[in-house]
Amino acid sequence: MNKTLRISLILVFSASVLALIQTGCRHDGLNVANLDTVCYEKDIAPIFLNSCGTSGCHDSQGGESGYSFTNYPGVMKAISPSDAQKSAAYKAITGKGFTQLMPPAGALTEKERILIRVWIDQGAAQTTCN
Repeated sequence: MNKTLRISLILVFSASVLALIQTGCRHDGLNVANLDTVCYEKDIAPIFLNSCGTSGCHDSQGGESGYSFTNYPGVMKAISPSDAQKSAAYKAITGKGFTQLMPPAGALTEKERILIRVWIDQGAAQTTCN
């Protein structure tokens, strides 16, 4: 194989791998409109209350961060509705931009993180469901 062809193949292969890495690890573009509505009262509030609000970190006093996860208005101070990637709460539970993954006693499950992500991207409404 000649040198030019070999270099071209290496460049094409490298570009392909880079493209796969960049698109394969991203969750931007999650189409939440096609998913069932995530219920705040049933699905989200218990996660925040049990994992964040009762630990003394984000109780009704707000702790060091000033965030309280014991009620909807408190939760909403850490949420950017319709944009999980810009929400302080979502960044904290996924470790993006924080020195420590939250909650410090142990990460939320993947299912809990997905529920929170979908709820935020769906608009972070204070829904009550059956």
